[in-house]
Amino acid sequence: MNEDDVYDSRESILNLFDEVDRDLNGQLPIEVYVVGYSAIVLARKNNRGSNDVNIIPSRFSRVFARHGLEIFDEHYFYLPAGYKSRAHEAERTYRSLIVKYADPHDIWFTKLGAFRTKDQTDMVEMIREGIVDPRKLDDLFEQWNEQWFNGSDELVQNYAEVRKNAASNDHP
Repeated sequence: MNEDDVYDSRESILNLFDEVDRDLNGQLPIEVYVVGYSAIVLARKNNRGSNDVNIIPSRFSRVFARHGLEIFDEHYFYLPAGYKSRAHEAERTYRSLIVKYADPHDIWFTKLGAFRTKDQTDMVEMIREGIVDPRKLDDLFEQWNEQWFNGSDELVQNYAEVRKNAASNDHP
């Protein structure tokens, strides 16, 4: 795959990991957590696709960069505590990779942390389309806000705004 590719289906993302696994050539398994919007695609929740595949690997390999995977530290995305226990394994098995993808609720919080216009739209759509359960978001929000942002009042307001917009018929 090249940088112009769009990962618009589960199959395209899993095929990318097939290529990476082939190049790893039987090395000891590396656990990889797919984060970002490609995790939503892997969860079969949306086929809008993603321009990139973001991962948090258990250890580094140059092979990831050769295939255009974007590598991040787990602190970059402001994932809620326990995200690994909520992650789902990809149904495809590999020799040198253990591929898991973050739960949509955890991805939702990364979008709340970024709060760009496109993230706000994504969060509203994820609630409206049933990709995430608002009750589960409520259960996770306070702890996440405290963990990363010391109970930020601004995030409380942003959270309330998104929830209100998701309930409203006026917001696109």
